Amino acid sequence: MYTQAVDCNQCLHAFAIAFMSLGELTVMVLKEKDRTVLKTMIDEEISKIPGIISNLRLPEFSGVFKIKDESEYVYGYTHGSIVGRFETYYFVVHSGKKPSGGEVDEIATTLFQRSTEIRDAILRAGGQ
Repeated sequence: MYTQAVDCNQCLHAFAIAFMSLGELTVMVLKEKDRTVLKTMIDEEISKIPGIISNLRLPEFSGVFKIKDESEYVYGYTHGSIVGRFETYYFVVHSGKKPSGGEVDEIATTLFQRSTEIRDAILRAGGQ
């Protein structure tokens, strides 16, 4: 569990770097199969957003979580789910290896490029 948190922080760091250098040429480092899996995982997590929002509004959850900004919570949850799922997939498919720095950068850039789509899905689902 703690290992995943460190890996997620690595991805978030790369996300910040990718965000700062969006004007530069993006180098594709992931294998095409991995890139396709990442895009599919993003699509799948976006499709779960309405259910996540519905669950958060159930009395048994809303009283426990006490979330102040539902939209930001759902965005962070979705982002974390994508990173966690992809890291798990990558670790299994690549015999226990972690993504390289360039691959982490590409993952972060891909997530950044899809961030508007994630936020739009939250708004469509009634995120507040």
